[in-house]
Amino acid sequence: MKSRHTARILLLVALILSLPASAHAYLDPGTGSYILQMLLAGILGALFALKMFWKRIIAFFKGLVSKKDKYAEH
Repeated sequence: MKSRHTARILLLVALILSLPASAHAYLDPGTGSYILQMLLAGILGALFALKMFWKRIIAFFKGLVSKKDKYAEH
């Protein structure tokens, strides 16, 4: 058990020492545009998937409600 703990600590120390203190990276205006584009694509993709499966989602929840009602009657 102690060797596992030691191995984890050594791995953590090695990881911390391998990371640079600062990157000094340059982000041009195209980077912000790309991030915005990916965000919008994710949102629109999720909305499209919701639209495609809307009837199945509604049917699933109606099935849950009808099962609750069926068991409540008994």
